[in-house]
Amino acid sequence: ELIGKMPIGNDLMSTQAPISRPALTSGSDYTRPLRLLGRLLSFAWLVIGFGLVGWGLFGLISELQHKVPLAMITVEGDISTVDRDELAKRLKPVVQGSYFSTDLVVIRDAVLASPWVESMSVQRRWPDGLRVFVVEKKAVARWGQEGFVSARGEVFHPKVNYVAKDLPLLFGPVGKTAYVMEQYRAFNDRFRVLNLRVIELHLTERRTWFIKFDSGLQLILDQSQINEKLQRFLTLYGRELSPYAERIASIDLRYRNGLAVAWKEGQAVPVSNKKKKKLQ
Repeated sequence: ELIGKMPIGNDLMSTQAPISRPALTSGSDYTRPLRLLGRLLSFAWLVIGFGLVGWGLFGLISELQHKVPLAMITVEGDISTVDRDELAKRLKPVVQGSYFSTDLVVIRDAVLASPWVESMSVQRRWPDGLRVFVVEKKAVARWGQEGFVSARGEVFHPKVNYVAKDLPLLFGPVGKTAYVMEQYRAFNDRFRVLNLRVIELHLTERRTWFIKFDSGLQLILDQSQINEKLQRFLTLYGRELSPYAERIASIDLRYRNGLAVAWKEGQAVPVSNKKKKKLQ
């Protein structure tokens, strides 16, 4: 009876605890480090490749800097052929080095040293040239005996045989060139209503103006109450003096409430009742 109650076969096995087995490692766990290593190697080769290319370009540029000489200097601008040739000859001793190593600043300074150059630009022109573009100073007035004034109000001495026709003559103290030029334009605008054009303008050290018109008339004016005195002249000249304009040598406006007229020799106004006409 006892034997018949004992568990046998599968019943005996089912009562035992399950046996644990080690988990199998997948194939992806082995290939992941290999892929990472491959990426690192590819990046390293890429860096090395860029380094080699950069080193090659650097060597090529260094080689070109020493082996590509300048063959041509082109001078352009609104200047004469003679001036272009003269400027090109002046630049030849200044240009040192190859196409890449030539110092453009030195060339610029050499060109601007010329008294008749207003402005310039210089640039490289591949493969073996330099382009120099020059703007020549244009005189808008004479300054003193030998100088000229540019549109910027700068005094300069032009090149030899420079011809300037019908330019006004200006002069003033040192450092007052731009101011005299500005007043010249202002005076011309103001006197245009009387059909008078300024051809000479002189400012003295004591700030007195001597203005000469194309009619031959000279005007003397100081800095005190300049606007009021000019308005007085415009009014009296248009109303009283214009009929005698050809007889007048100069008009002095340096008076607080009037002006003085200097007549040309032998051309004073007619005397009425032995008294000259009073102008105020």
